[in-house]
Amino acid sequence: MVRALFSIGTNSTRLLALGERDRRLAGESRGTRIGTGIGATGTIDPAARERTLAAIDEYVAIARDLRVSAVDAIATSALRRASDGESFAGDVTARLGVAPRILSGTEEASYSFLGATAARAGEREIGVLDVGGGSAELAVDVPSHARQAGAVRETLSLEVGAVRLAERHPALLGARALNSAERHTLNEEARADAAAILAPFGTMRRFEQLVVVGGTAFTAAAMVAGGVRDGITMTRKDTNRLIDGLLGRDLDARKAMPHIRPQRADILPAGLIVVDEACRLLGVDVFTVSEADLLLGYLTSSAFRAVPFGPNR
Repeated sequence: MVRALFSIGTNSTRLLALGERDRRLAGESRGTRIGTGIGATGTIDPAARERTLAAIDEYVAIARDLRVSAVDAIATSALRRASDGESFAGDVTARLGVAPRILSGTEEASYSFLGATAARAGEREIGVLDVGGGSAELAVDVPSHARQAGAVRETLSLEVGAVRLAERHPALLGARALNSAERHTLNEEARADAAAILAPFGTMRRFEQLVVVGGTAFTAAAMVAGGVRDGITMTRKDTNRLIDGLLGRDLDARKAMPHIRPQRADILPAGLIVVDEACRLLGVDVFTVSEADLLLGYLTSSAFRAVPFGPNR
C-alpha cells in the first residue's frame, strides 16, 4: 500500500509518501507560510491561505501519479492559534477527503522523536529538538522504550519558532545588510527574547545526544557540509558563524547563497537563534541533524488514519 501524509506547518506545507517497507517515494516541501501575521491578527492571511491550498493541490496530483491509496493530514502551531482554522480545514477536507488533525505541542514533540530515532538503536537517552516556524519542541527518551511504550517519557512545546521570532524582530529578515555593531545588538536582543520563552527547556531531564530536526537545521547542515544534510554533526560555533554571516547580508544576497531555499532566506537567522539558544539552555555544544522527523514519525505510527484516496480526488 502506498500512503501519504500532508503536513501544514507554520512556514512550510509538506508531503511525504511511503511505499512497501516504508520505502520513501516522495518528499516535497513548499514555503507557503500560513503562519504569516497570525500573532498579530489571530487569523489566516488570505494570500497565505491560497499559497497553502495551491501546494496541497500540487501534492494531490503527485499522490495520484504515485497511486497513493491512503492519506492523512496534520497541522501544527499556526492552526493551533488561528481563530479561522476550522474554515481552512474545510477547504483541505474538500481536497483530501480528510480534515487535518491539529496536533498538540506534546503530540508534535512525540512524533518528531519517533521519526528522528526510527533508525537508532541502543539504550541511551536521546533528546530531539524540533524547531519549526511557530514553535519549538523537545522530547527526551530512550528510543527503544518509546517504541515499545508507544509514548515518549518527557516532552515540552514552547511558543517560539523561526517565523514568530522574525516577526518580533523584523531586522532579522534582511531588508538590508547590518554592520558588525548592528549585528551584535540585534543578535543579543533576539536571543534574550528567545531565551525567555525557551527557559523551561533547561529543566528537562538530561540526555546523552541531541538530534535536531526541522527546516532551519536541515538548511544549516547543508550550508556547513556542502549539500549533505542528514546525519551531519554541527556545533554551536557553526550556528553562530552562520547567524553572523546571514545578518551581514541583505535578503537578495542570502537567496544567492548555496543551499538556501529563497522562501527560507528571510527567517533562517531567527530559526538559528532559536536552535542555538535551546542548545545553550540544554548545555549542549554538539548536535546531529536528522532528515527523519515529525512526518515519518506520524506516518509510521498507529495514529495514521489511512483514509482511502483514489483517482477521483
